[in-house]
Amino acid sequence: MWGLLQSALVYANALAPAWSGVSGVVPQKHHKAPHAPYADGGAWADAFELAKDAVLNMTVEEKVNITSAILGPCPSNTGGVPRLNITGMCFDDGPAGPRYTDFVTQFPSAFFAAASFDRDLIYERAVRIGNEFRGKGINVALAPVTGGPLGRSPYAGRNWEAFSPDPYLSATMSGITVRGMQSSGLITCAKHYVLYEQEPVCTGPLDWTGGRTDCRDVSSNVDDKTFKELYLPSFVESVRAGTGAVMCSYNLINGTFSCENDYTMNTILKGELNFQGFILSDYGATHSTIPSAMSGMDMELPSVAYFGPHLLEAVKHGHVPVHRLDDMVRRILTPWYAFQQHRSYPETNFQKWTLEDEIEIDGRKFRNAHADNRGDNPSFARKIAAESTVLLKNTGVLPLRHIRRIGVFGSDADYPHTLSGCGPDLFCMTASKERYWNGTVTIGGGSGAAYADYVGIRVDHLLHDDPAHFVSMGFIASQSEVCLVFVSVFLKENQDREPGLRLDKGGEDLIRAVEARCAGEVVVIIHAGGQVVVEDWVHLPRIGGVIFAGYPGQETGNALVDILWGDVNPSGKLPFTMGKATSDWPTGNILRETSRGWFGSETNPRSVFSEGLAIDYKWFDKYDITPRYEFGFGLSYTTFEMASLKVEKTWIKATDTVQATNEKHEGGDGLYDTIYVARVNLTNTGSTAGAEVAQLYMSYPQSEVEQPPRHLKGFHKVYLQPGQTQTVQMHLRKKDISVWDVKHQTWRIPKGRFVFYAGNSSRNLPLEFKLDVKDKK
Repeated sequence: MWGLLQSALVYANALAPAWSGVSGVVPQKHHKAPHAPYADGGAWADAFELAKDAVLNMTVEEKVNITSAILGPCPSNTGGVPRLNITGMCFDDGPAGPRYTDFVTQFPSAFFAAASFDRDLIYERAVRIGNEFRGKGINVALAPVTGGPLGRSPYAGRNWEAFSPDPYLSATMSGITVRGMQSSGLITCAKHYVLYEQEPVCTGPLDWTGGRTDCRDVSSNVDDKTFKELYLPSFVESVRAGTGAVMCSYNLINGTFSCENDYTMNTILKGELNFQGFILSDYGATHSTIPSAMSGMDMELPSVAYFGPHLLEAVKHGHVPVHRLDDMVRRILTPWYAFQQHRSYPETNFQKWTLEDEIEIDGRKFRNAHADNRGDNPSFARKIAAESTVLLKNTGVLPLRHIRRIGVFGSDADYPHTLSGCGPDLFCMTASKERYWNGTVTIGGGSGAAYADYVGIRVDHLLHDDPAHFVSMGFIASQSEVCLVFVSVFLKENQDREPGLRLDKGGEDLIRAVEARCAGEVVVIIHAGGQVVVEDWVHLPRIGGVIFAGYPGQETGNALVDILWGDVNPSGKLPFTMGKATSDWPTGNILRETSRGWFGSETNPRSVFSEGLAIDYKWFDKYDITPRYEFGFGLSYTTFEMASLKVEKTWIKATDTVQATNEKHEGGDGLYDTIYVARVNLTNTGSTAGAEVAQLYMSYPQSEVEQPPRHLKGFHKVYLQPGQTQTVQMHLRKKDISVWDVKHQTWRIPKGRFVFYAGNSSRNLPLEFKLDVKDKK
């Protein structure tokens, strides 16, 4: 009973306006308990009817069983209704492939795959990942990461799990990934909804596992315009693509926990976006029974804390109406029926507890079938990794030709010594509880990771970082025509980056030591999950090449060989900006201390998103800061030229919508219809075949004073032979040129002069086209 009373007290607090006091937002007025908008199935109307009929035949206990976690073989499992042939669901991470199991492919992480700027490649990656999940009998993939974090700060420890801090690139890749993964019959779960831009603030010591203690979730305090234009689009595209589930996040949103936030879950996600699936909690992100259920959360994972018997009691006492419980269950079952998981879906054939054949827990046996569904996925993972690799600097040393003596330096070139590279959970903690990876870094740690059965090819030669070995390294370097230096930054869940944006294990010292003695030129290979400040070594005289190799997955070595020797012409582009100094980015947008409340007690720290829309390259553009390597930058072994940019009016009805949204907008065309098309001619002017990414940026009319100078609004990757020219088309939808009108709560196209720019990075835009949009007569 105390649990129910506690929930009621929390519920009273949750009724406070979640967005009051925030610029441009009308405070909520709760005259009665909020309730989630009822689902009607939308495009899944037939599946909704099946779910509706099933719910009519369930007891209250069975309904609650559908919404609540049970012990099972997967990282999380929900109960079913055996008498109605409704099985429980199996949930597993993560964005780079199925976690906690073997005979799967460790694909390149999402942010690194996004560096390919290749829609087709991203879709195929998603299809293949989805099929591997299906092959293991996983019903719901807790993926993709579609904007939580988006990448507000370069210090966020989980940026590598998502695609990009640019909302257009992130939203595009998110929608494509949902479509690709769900083509297998898998249900995707877009996460982490929403504004989850840093890890909890922890002030206590590390525990024995290396975990954080004395932690407080952060409240993301944001205005309406920034929320709608910057942080919501990736989730919008996931909903439009038909994602079956969305995960609410750990953080608070303007003072209210995400998983009991009526405005973001009910008003926005289920109302404005017309989301027809179910909202599940992140692991441990539930804080109540009644307010969570009434504010829109449909399922609690990974174990019962507030649902289960607590939800049953709340329903029986009328605190959660039966019709709300019915809606929760219908929302859960509708995608299950829609993707035919009730008919021909494989049974779960793995268990998370161990990679051994069998384990017994609480009298139940869980088995591993060691099912292998990879096919040629490793070869495709190699292709993704190679095409996503970003060449940042090249004085002509690359590609390697006629080189006979190569020195390889740094532990990041070493082969990992265990299956995962650092232990069963990929959190990579040593006895001293410091961040560590015992070989080349292929992926980050935590729920975004997947095991690698192997990692490329093995190279053994002076793979040390310790300064004690610098003398011997210097001798080898002095005998080498080319010195390859491997450095890294390992990032993981539950820990944001420390100040400095520096390399792990003194990587800067290693680079300088090798550069000082190398007989030839030095090529630096960076495996990192985000930005690195390179100013203290990038201009040294022998630094001939710099390669950003990201988190490339298990085919890292093979893919890198493809780039180094020129079998693949590098075509990756940075999906974020690399500055020259940490002071180039706004300060204070990663909190590291808790707040103090009454009588000095600790409270949830509040992070005010005062930079608004200007994050990443838009911040650099707004304040005229010269980056080291800008968003969209990447070199090639050949040269390209763009010409003849034109933007012309057209109308093409949207055909990519699975579930239509209820977003308000001015004018008669559909919000996602194409109303303009941009065309530009792209020519390979060099002597080597290769791919280039044509990029389209747009400036709003000067009347839109809150807008940063330029926004990415289109991109297209094309492969060209030497001398070949192709006309590239980039479609502009109505929403792409609209802004969110806070006063009228609608999307509108500003009147005035739009300026479009085309080039191959956010700072190299040689082509310009002006377009005047006038009021209709």
